Amino acid sequence: MIKIILVRPRNPDNIGAAARAMANFGLSELALVNAFDSDWNETVNCWRREASVSAIDSMEIIDSARLYPGIAEAAADCAVLLGTSSLHRNKPERDVVPLCETPALIAGAEGKVGILFGSEKTGLTKDELSFCRAIINIPTREKQPSMNLGQAVAIIAYELTARGVKTTLTGRTAPRAAQPAEIERMTIEICDKLKREAGPHWGGEAQVRAVRRGLVDARLTKDAMNALKLLLK
Repeated sequence: MIKIILVRPRNPDNIGAAARAMANFGLSELALVNAFDSDWNETVNCWRREASVSAIDSMEIIDSARLYPGIAEAAADCAVLLGTSSLHRNKPERDVVPLCETPALIAGAEGKVGILFGSEKTGLTKDELSFCRAIINIPTREKQPSMNLGQAVAIIAYELTARGVKTTLTGRTAPRAAQPAEIERMTIEICDKLKREAGPHWGGEAQVRAVRRGLVDARLTKDAMNALKLLLK
């Protein structure tokens, strides 16, 4: 099962277009992270109304969309988390996977797969991408590397569903992998300890990203996370 996660979206039309693209290719679960800055209830009602204009025949996706304060919360039920980037703003700190290789990367994943899309204006930041196992890149012309949010969702949704990507949600006997929310809590614990011990030599946000990336890449099980917690005490 694939979950589309929009991080800091600002244009209701783009949210609606993303929902329509999801409906086109049989995806149904939409999550929004830090969607708006103004009055929450008023804004939510507003974007649902405005998004309905572009979410043709897909309002059930808009109506069931969940709002979250952060990526860890939005991806709490995901076994694999992938980010998207045009790569023209920052040098990537994660492995970059060509779009055509993405289905093979997640085929058979034992749990839900989350795909992160960044803000229309800035894309995903380095901090946001550090939550992800890898970065998906849609090949575009160098002179015009960024895409409309709805179009990007459509292309990736097509690529994943056209190749029949399947994930396993039930009945697995393998040890349960640590979820993004658990990884983030561990990241905070480790960084708090490192910060106390390093003092003025603490590496700041770059160090936090490095710790988070290391935990994501390690693909720790729940039992391994519990053992790591004991070592931190």
